[in-house]
Amino acid sequence: MVIGGTRLSGGVGHVSGTVAGVLIFGFLSNILLLNDIDSNTQLVLKGLIIVFAVFLQQTDMGKRG
Repeated sequence: MVIGGTRLSGGVGHVSGTVAGVLIFGFLSNILLLNDIDSNTQLVLKGLIIVFAVFLQQTDMGKRG
């Protein structure tokens, strides 16, 4: 699953997972903004979180198959 809850390889996602993903990224954006973090650094951090989530999904799928 990526942040919203839907797998990249297909499948069914849920609205609750998508809402949770949006809230997590919104909360993260607010924290970074309040701490006066540069906007480019914010984008890098968010990208790293997404890459990490995809990596976790790929390793999980390797265990199942």
